[in-house]
Amino acid sequence: MVVTQDASALEVGQAYFELHHQLHRLVDQTMSSAGLSLARAKVLMRLNERGPMNQATLAGLLGFAPRSITDTVDALERDGMVIRSEDKCDRRARIVALTPAGHEAFAAAQITKLEAMDRIFGCLSARERGTFVSLLNRIRTNLPSGDSTCGD
Repeated sequence: MVVTQDASALEVGQAYFELHHQLHRLVDQTMSSAGLSLARAKVLMRLNERGPMNQATLAGLLGFAPRSITDTVDALERDGMVIRSEDKCDRRARIVALTPAGHEAFAAAQITKLEAMDRIFGCLSARERGTFVSLLNRIRTNLPSGDSTCGD
């Protein structure tokens, strides 16, 4: 194990952002080369997890702008991975649901994503990955309250 020196919060944040952007690019390229962009895979993932839902709910869950979700769902519908139907509760809204082809594409995307994650995080031992996840979760649980310090 490599012993490191202390780092400021700014240094940690900068290293995290750089890693995040690099990982996002790498995983998106890997997913796209396998036939499904990361953004499209995220839509399929949410629909697989939660079932059919209206586009506004889907956009909110993903943090997408309404226009972005429309473009993404349009593309997925053209490719036969989702279908849209009228929302019985709101005639202005559309319900998005996975098709059998969408379920298959999601399953294939999960395999591709798993392989990418194994390549990326395979350099860490199981214990290091556990520590990393624990630290990320600790930071994340402190964010909703607006607290800027990590509690023990």
